[in-house]
Amino acid sequence: MGLNRHMRCWFAAALLLAAAGAAASAEPAPLRVGVAHVPPTADVPAARLYTQDGFDLDLAAELGRRLGRKVELVAIGEEPAAALASGRVDLAVASPEVPVANAEWLPSGYQSGLTVAMRTDTDIRSWGDLAGRKVCVVASNDRARRLVRESGALEIVQPVPALALMKVRTGECDATIHDEVVLRRLFGEAEWKKFSATLPARAPISLAVALPPGSPLAGELRPLVASFADSPYWDRKAGEWARNIALEVYLEQDAPDCH
Repeated sequence: MGLNRHMRCWFAAALLLAAAGAAASAEPAPLRVGVAHVPPTADVPAARLYTQDGFDLDLAAELGRRLGRKVELVAIGEEPAAALASGRVDLAVASPEVPVANAEWLPSGYQSGLTVAMRTDTDIRSWGDLAGRKVCVVASNDRARRLVRESGALEIVQPVPALALMKVRTGECDATIHDEVVLRRLFGEAEWKKFSATLPARAPISLAVALPPGSPLAGELRPLVASFADSPYWDRKAGEWARNIALEVYLEQDAPDCH
């Protein structure tokens, strides 16, 4: 009986240790990050995945990586305050075009207006000249789509930047609208010299991280988000975007068999 009692105690202690070890090794809960749009899951080989418009998804992924947390993206449209207030998300990555009350905004250092990419032989010389012309926009770029409607242009919606830019090269669109910061880098690529006509940038925005009041993440995120502005992070991301897009357009237009 004594032996059995000792064995039971040993097993109980072992179970407690195992449970404690499992709890210690358990991953933290996913970081719920609100973004304007969540891309649909791509049911294609990795070689066919495209670069998305904007950098909100990139910033969300980088925050998760640096915090050691998996990221769960939540589509919140243009209403970060409502998503934060309801507790649907732990934070939001958004462009605060209009100040939102009851949220702490942490600037990431990314800023850009919107501009166009066009053929250099275009007769479009002003935003007003876009009226009645075909302008490609990415479905998730709400700011660009508003500009198209305001200009009186014909909106040609594409799922990703590479396809929108390709249609400028093929002549199916007279222009396409994207962030000026990334288009300037794309225009530095030799094969884009003939498609580098542009217009003065409009609708400038910045990218920021929004937190609800009293967020337990605030202490970690304030210096972390500030570090993006104090490093070459955004310059590197703009360069990556331009190189990736140039390759994706080439594969779509000139080398379809490479897919």
